[in-house]
Amino acid sequence: MSPQHRQCDIPVARIPAKWYLLDMAPDSRHLLTIRAFQIAEGIDIRRCRTEFTGDLAAAAPGELFYRRKAASPEGTGERLDGYLYVMDYGVVIFAGHGEAEMDAVLEMLRPFCENTLAKRMGEDFRVHADVQELAFTFNDIHLPAFNADVLRIIMLYVGQSAALDQYEAVVDRLLAEAGKIAQELERYGKLKTSRRNVQRFIGRTLSIRNRLVDNLYIMDAPDITWENEYLDKIDRGMKKIFDIAERFRSLDYQLRENKENLELFAELLQFRQSNMLEWIIIALFLIETVNLFR
Repeated sequence: MSPQHRQCDIPVARIPAKWYLLDMAPDSRHLLTIRAFQIAEGIDIRRCRTEFTGDLAAAAPGELFYRRKAASPEGTGERLDGYLYVMDYGVVIFAGHGEAEMDAVLEMLRPFCENTLAKRMGEDFRVHADVQELAFTFNDIHLPAFNADVLRIIMLYVGQSAALDQYEAVVDRLLAEAGKIAQELERYGKLKTSRRNVQRFIGRTLSIRNRLVDNLYIMDAPDITWENEYLDKIDRGMKKIFDIAERFRSLDYQLRENKENLELFAELLQFRQSNMLEWIIIALFLIETVNLFR
């Protein structure tokens, strides 16, 4: 992706007067860093909403968006606006939080996590409020102004990108394991692994694909973008900069191909087992025939 600005090809809508520039550190040149982490396979959103303390700014099925007061990154002690986005597919996104605060929040969220990951995947993105027209660069967005709705859209796609990073790592491992089975077949002309192991492998592949589709396959843009040209442009730009649709399609294709290959291996093992049973039956028949003529 080119590091040069990609200017909007649709004129930016007039920003409503009610919009405001979120509080930022005074020396940050209007820079806000978004950080997303995949911390678990899932987060119990219902329990989190009930037990987690925070100013809930917005909620939707499978997600919670909090506004929090966070310390200035410069350590001045000034309390500035910070935001936290919690997703039911195990992703947590921060805006305007320091390292210590993020660690504290992640620890508070731990009781709501399902299958916590040993190694969490992360994604960083920078938001600048320093231009007259909307523009995207390699890992940044430049805005004339923004509010909580804009920030929520940006955080959503940074979080989805972090989740896709995790799925890509998992799928790479699956493909490597399937590749070993294929190499075994190529080298020895037969499969040494058991049919049960292959079936378990197929089950893992299906489970991962189902989670991918359930969590990240979003046909429509968020509701808040439907009647606002400015928000819609940001939504489409964020999808493009992170290649959300392309990465999803690539993962889905790889998982379907892996499943089909594994099913072929299972059929070969089934054929081998059937052959063996046939030979056993023939052997038993011959033994019985011999016994009859004794």
